[in-house]
Amino acid sequence: MKKLSLILLSVLFVFPACLSAQNSSPEEMFKKSFPNNNFESITPTKIKGVYEIYTGNQIYYYMPEAEVILAGSIISKDGIDITRESNLSKITKKMATLPLDDAFKIGAGKITIVEFMDPDCSHCRDAYNFFSKRKDVTLYVFFVPLFQESLKKIKHILCAKDRLKAYETYMSGKIDKNSSLNTCTDPKIDETVKTHIRLASQTGVRGTPLFYIKGKVIDGFETATIEKLLKD
Repeated sequence: MKKLSLILLSVLFVFPACLSAQNSSPEEMFKKSFPNNNFESITPTKIKGVYEIYTGNQIYYYMPEAEVILAGSIISKDGIDITRESNLSKITKKMATLPLDDAFKIGAGKITIVEFMDPDCSHCRDAYNFFSKRKDVTLYVFFVPLFQESLKKIKHILCAKDRLKAYETYMSGKIDKNSSLNTCTDPKIDETVKTHIRLASQTGVRGTPLFYIKGKVIDGFETATIEKLLKD
């Protein structure tokens, strides 16, 4: 799975001053210490004195007493990535409300699948090969250009008269690196790309591929997990 970034656990900001307002809420204390940091929610973790900060597309942690922000993942003794699980839970709620009319629709099967993908992502290509063999799914694709070259290929697909054919031709590897791309200057296409990028950001998508199948989010092309969900 392609990731936008890899963050190691570290203290980002340290402020020596102690807060005098002992009765202040974690939200109030956070705003006082970090007035420029926006957040969607602040919730306590199982670790005393540590709060989860959710920005709307990212999770980090806050210790009010020390007035520090911690970035990274909390891993349980059982090897469970608690940060990842929390983030997926939040993404799941947002995926359920996505405007599917804005997506690129593929197929007409009874099983609805939402996918965030980058056409240059190798695992996205693997997913394409997998789903192209199935007739029981309808894919609602949102494009996420992780690199400038990806953006050109997305526009090539969306600018085509036959978008589905252009998508299948590119994803199946039939267009080589030296082939010219049709990147039209259509304001509607530009707006579609911006909408997909905005929805990816709002949903919390930070890598591709990411799927929403039968109320569950799968962050990566996990074949066994996807096959089980499709059978259930």
